[in-house]
Amino acid sequence: MSRLEVGHKEGHWVMLQNVHLMPKWCRELDKKLDHFIAEGSHPSFRLFLSADPSRGITIGILERSIKLTNEPPQGLIANLRRAFAFFNKEEFEERDAKVKSILFGLCHFHAIMLERKKFGPLGFNMEYPFALGDLRDSASVLYNYLDNAGTGKIPWDDLRYIFGEIMYGGHIVDDWDRKLCNAYLDFFLTENLLDEADLVPYADGEKNRPELHSPVPGGHERYLDHIECMPAETPALFGMHSNAEINYRTRQCQDLFECLLVLQPRQSSEVAESSEAVSRLSGAEKHCVDILDEIGDVKLPVDDIAGAMADEDRGPYQFVLLQECEYMNILVGEMARSLGELQQGFRGELTMSEQMEQLMHSLCDEKIPPRWQKLAFPSTRPLASWLVNLKERVEQVLDWSADPLTLPKVTEISRLFNPQSFLTAIKQVSCQQQKHELNKLMVVTEVTKRDRSSIETHARDGAYVCGLFLEGARWDSVGACLDDSKPKEIFCKMPVVNCKAALQGDRDEKNLYQCPAYCTMDRRPYYVFTAQLRTKWPPAKWTLAGVAIILDIGVTV
Repeated sequence: MSRLEVGHKEGHWVMLQNVHLMPKWCRELDKKLDHFIAEGSHPSFRLFLSADPSRGITIGILERSIKLTNEPPQGLIANLRRAFAFFNKEEFEERDAKVKSILFGLCHFHAIMLERKKFGPLGFNMEYPFALGDLRDSASVLYNYLDNAGTGKIPWDDLRYIFGEIMYGGHIVDDWDRKLCNAYLDFFLTENLLDEADLVPYADGEKNRPELHSPVPGGHERYLDHIECMPAETPALFGMHSNAEINYRTRQCQDLFECLLVLQPRQSSEVAESSEAVSRLSGAEKHCVDILDEIGDVKLPVDDIAGAMADEDRGPYQFVLLQECEYMNILVGEMARSLGELQQGFRGELTMSEQMEQLMHSLCDEKIPPRWQKLAFPSTRPLASWLVNLKERVEQVLDWSADPLTLPKVTEISRLFNPQSFLTAIKQVSCQQQKHELNKLMVVTEVTKRDRSSIETHARDGAYVCGLFLEGARWDSVGACLDDSKPKEIFCKMPVVNCKAALQGDRDEKNLYQCPAYCTMDRRPYYVFTAQLRTKWPPAKWTLAGVAIILDIGVTV
């Protein structure tokens, strides 16, 4: 602030960087600028601010500023062009042919990491601030390593570790994203990179695959020409299926319409002169009545279920059932209470609070109210579909509670509030039967060839589960392994899976893809467990394709 005072009085230029990191201080800065305006600043005084997009920067600062943005280019080729242009032409020409090839491979990897973010959760579980600084530092490490290498042998393992675990991996906090980053480096940074390596990951034998190879070492202009002659961008260049483009465009449309919905003018419930406001009120009232009719009779008898079981008969599965009943009762109770309050507000018996108005707008916009979402299961469904799914969950719990001591032959874990607790129960039962330690067990999966209706007996070991969907690949029931998705088939329903417990490290990892399972399509932070799926391809192929199991895909298949 003292430098600002001096600049304000004497007419200096002041530069403040990364102000988005101090949102509280931004409010003080806004007040200080108001004081400068009232006092009158020196005509030559200028204040420059740098920041990432942030809600912490006050409207006052934004309104009085001239705003300049520096956005990354859109598209793989544009990102590769920008990354390669970052290096000085004269210095590049002086480098050894090996350095040129590896540097181009590094630029290609950098462009892939930047552009893959557009695929959302299918690309990365989280967003990371990869920048040209990471590429610059990686290039410096490359120069130092090769300049100091006495044998002339390229230390590929060292380079991959430094790039994947430190330079780029330093940003990455999700283990699955780190695995993805290392899979790219394992594919690109190999000895083949020095001699026209194939830069399209794991696309051998595929129809309409793009042809892209690393250029023959040469001058700066040769690399620029190679970039300009690259094939049109497709998901195959990222190691992904063409369906990923459909997913990306669908998300773009959803984001656009959500923005349009947010920009629509809204009126308080107290102002209801316009026909639009009246229709919203009447629509919310109708939703209240319909939802209360559906959930009014839902009250799971937790005490009766618990009382029907002796203490010695209660096992891990029974505790899961009681837990699910309690979660359901809490959610349905809150729904009934909040909807009852809203109805009283419509009748004028209660003053409409901010929470009640928020509930009303959520009902009108077909969204799950935030207070319900806090108590509910993870879901990306709109309200109508969410209510249908809620009833399905209630039916499953009611069927199980009719005979609480007997585990259902097949459990749809996608209809549980806490599917992890059910998988933990499988391990606990194994501990009791085989006298193993719980922390040394893991859940292993065996995919059957049967659907739910053909299961007639309980699993000999563990439990049968269903309600799992593959995203990014499909399950070949004939070959009993992973295979490429069919065109325009975004999700593939899995057959019944036998989940059982086994000691960690006991299972052969060869020809198995460690497939993460998540509750919703948003993936992180709703991780559930890791399934082991057989594959005839290298597991890295499915890692790059973003293959995962999704429990609730938001639609009925």
